[in-house]
Amino acid sequence: MRYGVLADVHGNLDALRAVLRALEQHDVDGYLFVGDLVGYGPYPNECIAEMAALGAICVAGNHDLIALGQMSDNRCIELARNSLRWTREVLGADERAFLEALPRRAFVHGGIVLAHGALDDPQEYTSTEPQALAQLAEIEDHDGAHILVLGHTHRPMAYARRAGWLRPDGACTLPPGDAVLLNPGSAGQSRELRARARFAVLDLDARRVEFFAIPYDIGACRSALRRVGLSPASCHLRPSVPRAAARAVRGAVRRSRAAARPA
Repeated sequence: MRYGVLADVHGNLDALRAVLRALEQHDVDGYLFVGDLVGYGPYPNECIAEMAALGAICVAGNHDLIALGQMSDNRCIELARNSLRWTREVLGADERAFLEALPRRAFVHGGIVLAHGALDDPQEYTSTEPQALAQLAEIEDHDGAHILVLGHTHRPMAYARRAGWLRPDGACTLPPGDAVLLNPGSAGQSRELRARARFAVLDLDARRVEFFAIPYDIGACRSALRRVGLSPASCHLRPSVPRAAARAVRGAVRRSRAAARPA
């Protein structure tokens, strides 16, 4: 079974369609989506309709829950709050019903668990080794699962409970008999120096995941944001150069540890 894995579309139809076109080349059997269909972007209804048409297995993200009035926006930046107020006003009845039906956690045949930020909190950013270990212990010891897919950080991640950090760039073999946490990165709102739409392909039979980052027409998304009165910065939260450099160093350290691990 091969899955296209997506997270954090954030109402960016241009990025979502670019990802889906790319996935057509990878012969996937189904789609997994780990939350935040809406918020920030100019196409909430259209992105919900696309995901519904795919028949994807989905969970709710914090922005989806905030748009429904089921979660406070007090932990959001002002840019997010403004877009979510607009999103609440324009959500169609069918699209709202789709979001309302989404669980916060989903179990997928093959030992996969889906959640947004963390198993019990869609607003938690799971990015450190202790956090990953705690999440994997819960799915393996209590749920009998061995793959956890999260989003929310907008950055790709791969970590195995016993083997440690894996390389979340290109193809990666999942260690046999080990529980693994995967994050495909954000499809619709890049938080890197260059705007890219990220996704992954998970092959359960081969125990292999491949991470992708592709360009898309971000200019079209910015134009759409302006048309609806939202900030054109909403589709790309570009970090400062020092912050991006520090993150690159941390990533390089993780990659070197993964490369040094015995096969």
